[in-house]
Amino acid sequence: MDNQLPAYLRWVIRRFSFLAVPNLALLVCGLTLLAFIGQHVLHAPMDRFMFDPDLVLQGDWWRVFAYPVPEGMSNPLWLIFYLLYVYYVMNALEQHWGPGPLTLFTFLSYVSAMGAAFVAHRPISIWFYVVQNVSLAFGTLFPNLELLLFFVLPVKAKWLAALAGVLLGWQFIVGGLLTKIFLLIVLAPYFMFFGPSLYRTVKLRWQVRNNRKRHDTDQWR
Repeated sequence: MDNQLPAYLRWVIRRFSFLAVPNLALLVCGLTLLAFIGQHVLHAPMDRFMFDPDLVLQGDWWRVFAYPVPEGMSNPLWLIFYLLYVYYVMNALEQHWGPGPLTLFTFLSYVSAMGAAFVAHRPISIWFYVVQNVSLAFGTLFPNLELLLFFVLPVKAKWLAALAGVLLGWQFIVGGLLTKIFLLIVLAPYFMFFGPSLYRTVKLRWQVRNNRKRHDTDQWR
């Protein structure tokens, strides 16, 4: 377990360690593949598993078990890229954190996306926001690790995370109050896991910057 995690999260993880799911990346990718086959090969009505809070309240309770298939993805080649990315990122997090923290992070991301959908009163692709949280966590923990995008273009993880952060930040800035609340709820798991360490990092850099300014000012006196 990562000792940099907040103390209360470490307590929760130890308390509920028996619920940890090992090889979670493989499970998620397997369910995604099954959902894709069901939707595009067997032509099963997979849209019935699209999370819609209004329909859930009307009795479609099974929608809380949303399949992790990317919305609108119908090309098998794009699916392969997506599965490889999800597996690599989630597996790296499990190796760094362990099964318990990754299971908790994924579960909280899932639940927070559901909660945000109820607040916004609109259907959403839950796993889209789960993967966004996972991507931000990966970019935060392994900023200089290079990924081969489409097996060709080398991109550092921090730039992928920064791109996701910029897009979310832009939505937050231009969106209305409901959009802002929605995004804050969706990203709550990321801030729960990384908020304290990010605060300490920003505070330390601010102190270093101020110390340098004072040192430069003293030199010119």
